[in-house]
Amino acid sequence: MRGWLITHDNCLDGATAALVGEAAGLTPLFVEPDRVEAGLEQATGDHPVYLADVSLKPEAWARWKDRIAYVLDHHQSALPLAAERNVLLDQSRSGALLMYDYAVQQGWVKPSVGWSRLCRTVARYDLWLPWHEAGQDLNRLFHDLGYAWYLQRFGQGWVPYSPEEAERLSTLVREEVRFVADHLKTAVRYQKDLDFPIYGVLLQEEGSVNVVSHTLIEQGAALVLTLKPEKKLSARSDIRVDAAQLMEDLFHGGGHARAAGGRLQDGEPASLPDILAMAGQYLARRPLPPPR
Repeated sequence: MRGWLITHDNCLDGATAALVGEAAGLTPLFVEPDRVEAGLEQATGDHPVYLADVSLKPEAWARWKDRIAYVLDHHQSALPLAAERNVLLDQSRSGALLMYDYAVQQGWVKPSVGWSRLCRTVARYDLWLPWHEAGQDLNRLFHDLGYAWYLQRFGQGWVPYSPEEAERLSTLVREEVRFVADHLKTAVRYQKDLDFPIYGVLLQEEGSVNVVSHTLIEQGAALVLTLKPEKKLSARSDIRVDAAQLMEDLFHGGGHARAAGGRLQDGEPASLPDILAMAGQYLARRPLPPPR
């Protein structure tokens, strides 16, 4: 065992970083981005600890920095750590691509067309770049079939889908059309004291939050907040709203300017109208962020 790798749970980018980590001899620990300290507590022994696609807030960093060998992150919320000697922050690359490049530089993984294609496909989807459809398809299968399948099939880089996987993907796409249509119908609009609308979506079942959110953004929403089970929140926005800053300031989270996450603590308002009102009042007091 070369060490531990703490990475983003339930996320294609984090899972791909874990694939690279396993190929490099690291043992992955999956956590939600605001639960990194719990992962550090699980990383027993004196093996070095690496973080990919997650990081720590400055106050937590002060407690744990001597335990961490290296951090590879691309979230806006990690900017306060950018000057640390063992932190690489690059918002132009995904966590998996940062992990792959680092593992190659260290001589842990041999570069290959398969690894490069997999990591770059995931990066296009995770950063929501144009022509990200291949990564979107992979994300559908990953969330349906799980990490064990992903490790077994893509543990050495990109491979073609089997006929059974291609058929399953077709079924998932059809199911996604229904999921998106159902959640668009029930989306809640809020615009009090704002020059633009924001929307809330109550997630009744796991599914393609990105597609629902980006459809609403294409229809004029500046921000879409999705309330998930276990009081988790997802935020997607256009250039009028800094989603990462909003999540940091209101919902104990962070992420990217256009895509971020957070959660509600015990005792905080947990209804979708209350959450939208909190976000709307916050945005009404703030100037528009500069374009990114």
